[in-house]
Amino acid sequence: MPQSHYHLLIDIGNTFVKWGRYRAGAPGAAAGNCLDSGHLLLAEIPELAAGWRRLRAPARIVISNVAGTRVRASMLRCLEVWPDAPAPQWLVSAAEQCGVTNGYRNPAQLGSDRWAAMIGARALVDGRPVLVVVCGTATTIDFVNAAGLFSGGVILPGVGLMIRSLHEGTAALPDADGQYADHPTQTVDAIVSGCQHAQAGAVERLFQLHHRNYPELTCLLSGGAAKALAPRLAMPFQLHENLVLEGLHRIAQSGA
Repeated sequence: MPQSHYHLLIDIGNTFVKWGRYRAGAPGAAAGNCLDSGHLLLAEIPELAAGWRRLRAPARIVISNVAGTRVRASMLRCLEVWPDAPAPQWLVSAAEQCGVTNGYRNPAQLGSDRWAAMIGARALVDGRPVLVVVCGTATTIDFVNAAGLFSGGVILPGVGLMIRSLHEGTAALPDADGQYADHPTQTVDAIVSGCQHAQAGAVERLFQLHHRNYPELTCLLSGGAAKALAPRLAMPFQLHENLVLEGLHRIAQSGA
């Protein structure tokens, strides 16, 4: 396979940028078509250019960016290593794409990362209703029904933000690393444990809300904090490495 026959997919979040090179035109899940991938802090984006300069230009570049215009400009400078590359597609949530219908009042207002994650999740569950949970700087919990309609979702602070808000908003609670415990006996552990319970409770509550009407509901869990949350959930779920890249893969393959 020629090295240039690939799509470059980029997920720019609030804290990290995740990227991957995926086979163009190959069917199936993104994970099985990944040539290589990586992630780094937003401030480290300029470092990407050195590695990408050694590669031939991608056939297509699709980017989800929720970090603003300054980070967008930094990424564009990195992509200049390929003067012959196609212009990147900056994902904007649409009214309908790849079998998912956007139920937001203003479809374009929906975060592109949430939209891509739902498209990826929809493809993975073969048309079953799905609860899409992405745990990052913020935690998002979105529902897509069997017909592919995204009928709404919620956003709450991620566990890291919850922990920092307790330290910054109080005079006595420490800013220190704690560990989850079923019965915490020191303050740092109590903070971490409480925040993990809050995250798990929100996910379980939304799952039960939709499971009443959709007993075949599947929950997909993704994001940087997903592995820490997973052991706290008292409900069935599937862990996925990166639903946003999965969705960007589907969008790139569709040509949409």
